[in-house]
Amino acid sequence: MSVLERLDELYAIGGGSGANRPGYSEAEDEAHRLAAEWMREAGLEPSVDGVGNLMGRRGDARVWTGSHLDSVPNGGKFDGALGVVAGIEAAERLPHAPLAVVAFRAEETGPMGSKRLEQLPEAFVELHIEQGPVLERLGEPLGVVTAIAGQASGAVVFEGRADHAGTTPMSARADALVDAARFVLHVSECAREPAVATIGAIEVEPNAANVVPARVTVAVDARAPSAEELDALVRAIGFEPGSRIDPVEMSGPPFEVLGELLPDAPRLVSGAGHDAMVLATAGVPTAMLFVRSLNGGVSHTPEELSSAEDIERGVAALTAALERLTDGD
Repeated sequence: MSVLERLDELYAIGGGSGANRPGYSEAEDEAHRLAAEWMREAGLEPSVDGVGNLMGRRGDARVWTGSHLDSVPNGGKFDGALGVVAGIEAAERLPHAPLAVVAFRAEETGPMGSKRLEQLPEAFVELHIEQGPVLERLGEPLGVVTAIAGQASGAVVFEGRADHAGTTPMSARADALVDAARFVLHVSECAREPAVATIGAIEVEPNAANVVPARVTVAVDARAPSAEELDALVRAIGFEPGSRIDPVEMSGPPFEVLGELLPDAPRLVSGAGHDAMVLATAGVPTAMLFVRSLNGGVSHTPEELSSAEDIERGVAALTAALERLTDGD
């Protein structure tokens, strides 16, 4: 069975439009059962750890590859799933290599599975779609990730006064939403590439069409490729993060091998978090390989798309990297 056929099978789980496999749901369970069957066909021995991560091993598996099988609501076909089925395909092409393919649990809502691993590998490589437009704009099928951006997030609250929308003069209003709107524009103006900043959620109280807003809460998401750039962005925006994840670099033999195999491929910083970030933060030598996303790089939507040709290039590069990393084991 081909990589694309397996992606189609996973995408069909649960029916309906888009991928709907929330973490620790029956749909994610079904995806893990399918992946376990494919692992056996590839000569791997599947097992499940205490938090539900699926691991297909062969021999003394100190080199791992894989990703996740859960999805956002109404998600795409390739996010996460491609990294798992590509790993299985690579294992089939390397029938004697001691390696493991892992499907982490609940990456989209945590990541929960990779943060609770009972043991760590000596090396990890994750293949993933880019989830952005850079490779498409460059006309390049593959990219090597150099680091995963740091993220600072938190809530900012604006206080005003509830008044009647028809009887209160504009000059007498304390409109919390107007203040929040100015802040939204301010956040957008503070972000300078490669940093990004987003207001992705707004809560308005009392949220009535005929009442001047009294209280507005906005969610700020700021990301940057280095700790210094993230600090500068937070200062420019002027908010107190409720949570912060520092940037993490890809490193060690996996990163070096990908660089040797793909010397001319673009080097990218991932703006999205991945299971690879968790393992790298834990001290595991880690690398990520991006496959070009089409349709303008859209992701977390049924319009998510990568071509069969680009996927094959990605699988071939992943296979070559795993072969080098397991050589002599």
